[in-house]
Amino acid sequence: MVTNTEVVKDYERWFLSPVGMYVDEKEKDLLINSMRFKRGERVLEIGCGTGRYVEYLTELELDVVGVEPVQEMARKAIQKSVIKKEQIIIGPYEKIPVGDNSFENVIFMHSFAFSLDKVKVIKEAYRIASKKIGIGFLNKHSLTSIFKVKERKEVYKDAMPLCDKEIRNIIEIALGDKKEEFVIDINYTLYLPINIAHFFSFVDDFLEKTKLPFGDFGMIVIKKNEKGVL
Repeated sequence: MVTNTEVVKDYERWFLSPVGMYVDEKEKDLLINSMRFKRGERVLEIGCGTGRYVEYLTELELDVVGVEPVQEMARKAIQKSVIKKEQIIIGPYEKIPVGDNSFENVIFMHSFAFSLDKVKVIKEAYRIASKKIGIGFLNKHSLTSIFKVKERKEVYKDAMPLCDKEIRNIIEIALGDKKEEFVIDINYTLYLPINIAHFFSFVDDFLEKTKLPFGDFGMIVIKKNEKGVL
């Protein structure tokens, strides 16, 4: 978990690099296509970091709040011009001071991999969300090497590599007694080398349509109030 101011700055700089901007765009596209937010909906981001997604979703006219346990990260988020101080809650993932069903959507963008008690975090997200929970994760079964590049960044050093099956197992443990109340969907995106990404975008399109479990970044969506099985 990030605790150093220089690491926070490095994290921000990385997302301003060509590779970082490319990755950021791919992940934002996957988030929007997977969650299909409606304008004005409330979104809680658990583990909002420096507020990149709070800022982005606020600009899309969503009502967004972020939770961040690391003060250096939270302070950086509040400094962003689009973000109001009341949009950031400093505190742990496992116990968030908001009401039941108080947000239509709850999302994790990478942060789920950092949580120590993943079962408890899923239960908390389920308590808060009235419609959907989106869990973004770096896929340890990905086809390309970009994960290894990100893994070397200090900001990701405590993140647990995950895959679809592992997250589904965690959901089963956390919410198995409620499995008639929701269905699960999953989508992936692929990080291609920047110099060839434009020419091979059809590979990414194919992967996203077929939902083969080899993308670099995945998004599992728990859709509440729909009957289904895990």
